[in-house]
Amino acid sequence: MSALAGKTAVVTGGGRGIGLATARALTALGARVTVFARTARELEAAVQEGAAALAVAGDVSREEDVARLAARHEGALGPCDVLVNCAGILERGLVEELSPAAWRAQLEVNLTGAFLCARAVVPGMKRRRAGRIVNVASISGTIGGDRASAYHASKWGLVGLTKCLAEELREHGVQCLAVSPGSVDTDMLKQTPFPPQLRPEEVAKVIAWCAGEAPAGMTGANVEVFG
Repeated sequence: MSALAGKTAVVTGGGRGIGLATARALTALGARVTVFARTARELEAAVQEGAAALAVAGDVSREEDVARLAARHEGALGPCDVLVNCAGILERGLVEELSPAAWRAQLEVNLTGAFLCARAVVPGMKRRRAGRIVNVASISGTIGGDRASAYHASKWGLVGLTKCLAEELREHGVQCLAVSPGSVDTDMLKQTPFPPQLRPEEVAKVIAWCAGEAPAGMTGANVEVFG
C-alpha cells in the first residue's frame, strides 16, 4: 500500500503545470487532494478530471486566503498531512528595468506564500507528530542568472526556508524537503529562452516520493531534478 493512501494533501499552484501533475500523482497514490490557485476554472477542471477532491481559489500571498484554504481543506477532507508549495510566478527583466512592484510580487508569491501556507498547517502537524512539507524550488535556487533576479532570489530563499523549517520541525516528527527542477515544459518556461528538458509528470513523481517515501533522515534536503 502507498504511504500516501488515506492521507490528505494541499497542492498550491495546482491548476496547471507541475502543480496539476503533482495533484494527479498524489491522487493516484491514494491521497485526497485540495488544489489551490488563483484561477478557479482550472481548479474545477482538475476536480472534474479526478486529479483532486477539492478546489479552493485564492492567492497564496494573502493571509486571509490561506486561512480560508486551511479551513476548507480540513472541513472537507480532514487535517492536512502533506503540503506541496508549488505556486510561483516569473517576471523577467534586468535589475534596472524591473519595477519594485514586480520584485515584491515574485517574492510575495514564491516565498512568502510558502511561508504562509506552512504557517497555517504546521501547528496541526506538530500536534499529530506527523506531516510532510515539500517546497517546489528550482535550479534557480542554486545558481544565478540574468533577467530573473527576483525569481532567483525567491527560490534561493525557498531553499533556505525549507532548511529552517526542517530544523524547527525535526523533533516534532515533521519533515520538510525542497525539490529543485531544471527546465520543465510549462507555461512559465515559455517566458524564458531555455528549452524544456523535463515534463511536469517527471517532476511530480519526485515530489510524490518526497511527500510519501523519502526517509525521515532526508529532512532539509534540496532534491535536485536536473543534470
